[in-house]
Amino acid sequence: MDALRIRSENRFMTRHRNEVYAIAKTPRFCVTFDLQWQVIESLKLEARTDLSAAMAAAIEKQVSLGWQTEGSHEFGFVFLRRAGERRLLILTERDPYDRRPQSFSPFSQSAAPSS
Repeated sequence: MDALRIRSENRFMTRHRNEVYAIAKTPRFCVTFDLQWQVIESLKLEARTDLSAAMAAAIEKQVSLGWQTEGSHEFGFVFLRRAGERRLLILTERDPYDRRPQSFSPFSQSAAPSS
């Protein structure tokens, strides 16, 4: 009986689908990181670039260098491995060389209103 009640409570919840390969109005970056988040390679993709084709080309390049993918890239990232080393290839909106904090803090001095 409880299972039916829970199911009916969740019937309005929908699954969010991330459209990572949708045509973007702003630049994106195809970045290869090591597992300590150090940038190994970065390619800026201009707005309206075919992101799926760019990701496929980046994967093809890595495969030609002897890297193997560890799964699908349907969510905009894939882990790569070669000879015991792992890397992350990811499509992102954020410039990998931008060192500003990625989150908002209400306690930072810059967030205070000016008098």
